[in-house]
Amino acid sequence: MNKYIIAFFLFGFLGWVWESIYCTIRKRKWANRGFLYGPICPIYGFGALLIFYAYNLTESGYLPDIEWWMIFILGFTISMVLEYSASWALEKMFRARWWDYSNVLLNIKGRTSIPTSAAFGFAAIPVMKIFIPLADRGLSSLSESLLNIQALIFISIISIDTTLTISSLTNFQNYVAYLDEKFQNHMTNIVDQIYSNQNSFYNKAVQRIAVFKLPGRKNRIAKQLREKKFVELIKDYYESDVVKQMDEYIQHGTTTTLKHCENVAWISYLINEKLRLDADEKELVEAAILHDLYIYDWHDGDPSRKTHGFDHPDIACSNAVKHFGISKKQQEAIRSHMWPLNITKIPKSREALIICLADKYCALIETIRLNKHFGLRH
Repeated sequence: MNKYIIAFFLFGFLGWVWESIYCTIRKRKWANRGFLYGPICPIYGFGALLIFYAYNLTESGYLPDIEWWMIFILGFTISMVLEYSASWALEKMFRARWWDYSNVLLNIKGRTSIPTSAAFGFAAIPVMKIFIPLADRGLSSLSESLLNIQALIFISIISIDTTLTISSLTNFQNYVAYLDEKFQNHMTNIVDQIYSNQNSFYNKAVQRIAVFKLPGRKNRIAKQLREKKFVELIKDYYESDVVKQMDEYIQHGTTTTLKHCENVAWISYLINEKLRLDADEKELVEAAILHDLYIYDWHDGDPSRKTHGFDHPDIACSNAVKHFGISKKQQEAIRSHMWPLNITKIPKSREALIICLADKYCALIETIRLNKHFGLRH
């Protein structure tokens, strides 16, 4: 599985290099191709993954050897489907096109065309016959632990990059700047009023003061109240026997599943608060604390665990529904927290996207720094 993740980034990067060089030469000025900020074209990564999968099926004997003309048809079809669907999705979300084949013969609504897809079909032949076998041998020579770390790093990078890109394209950053400017003057008065009467440190007041860098004692009070409010949101779950079971299994490094879930819940809470994303705190924290409620040891060598990365979100969601009757939004957040590994389960709410990002961050830190816990006291 990790080989597929790394291959996605490798061929996505190579696709970006090719696109950028080609368009730079054609336009005689630098062209940074791709939808994301980073040097990667995901559409190339997805296309290469499908070809990589077909290659592994032939190597495993599930498919007969594929002739060059079959590879051409495969590459042609993949190009047509990916280009059209990606162009349609990007236009629907952002009302913009990153490529337009309207001036190319035999195009389909400018989203894809037969000549360009044929070119990708021919390109798929050396990719499957030369480059993918090289990548497979190279990745197979790496240790499992190194593959795990690389895969986590790459997933974290693309998750953050995707979030920043979407935020930029939807003018989110401008919106945050506007809120910040409007809020600054008002905030000083609120903090002074709250500080003069510590008994009034509750709920909205805590949320407001926590996002500001306050001097000395006020900062400590804000931190304590922030933690107190977070603990209030999750304390009932620590009384549940099914949640306690998560502490019996290791998630990453030496971090238990329960500690990992608490880390993700805490980081999700902070992301929402610091960036003022206005996600529902209760729904967010509850979904985060339950997002890995699958209750088994995925390191035990059981052959059925090989697809753990794909399967466990649905298992955790089913358990959360069974034991806690969580909302539809929370179910969606749990099921989509492994995106982009599960490419079809895209986060559709603020809560889901925050948990997805927090999960990648915590997994990376826990793997690199064994038994990393995020210092929450309760």
